[in-house]
Amino acid sequence: MSLPAVVRAFVFNPNGQILMAKHKKDTPWVLPGGHVEVSESQNEAMIRELQEEFGLEARFFDIDRDEILRHKGRKLVHIALPITSYELSYTNKEWKDKSRTESVFLMETDFIDQNNKNLKIQTEEIFEYRWFDADDILTMKPNIETWDFIIDMLERIVGAEDEE
Repeated sequence: MSLPAVVRAFVFNPNGQILMAKHKKDTPWVLPGGHVEVSESQNEAMIRELQEEFGLEARFFDIDRDEILRHKGRKLVHIALPITSYELSYTNKEWKDKSRTESVFLMETDFIDQNNKNLKIQTEEIFEYRWFDADDILTMKPNIETWDFIIDMLERIVGAEDEE
């Protein structure tokens, strides 16, 4: 049996801050994302989720927009790969199975949000959002199973930037 697919992303703004969201009032901050719809690629789903939930245009980090690959005279489509994928197996408080496969991407946007008030959020899905500095995220300790893994990935991402 295949698990439902979910996509998430570290979305960086030009100031190097990362977008995080809360789905309900007293829930932890999470990376933006959502479910992959039928006949939709993970890349298409990630772009759609950012557009639907935040009205945000973003692009994948590992796509070189200046590089054009061709095969038999046709331009090839670049497909960004997730930086990681993992399976989550659990049930919610009502014992409903919420197991899924999550893939995490690196993305960037040119959008600069003044005072966390300029994005057009989908209020049915997003209770609150905020742009965080990486150091602030690294000190968060929400009680969610995957958080240590998310922090480990972020440390690798920002650590790689510091070494340059």
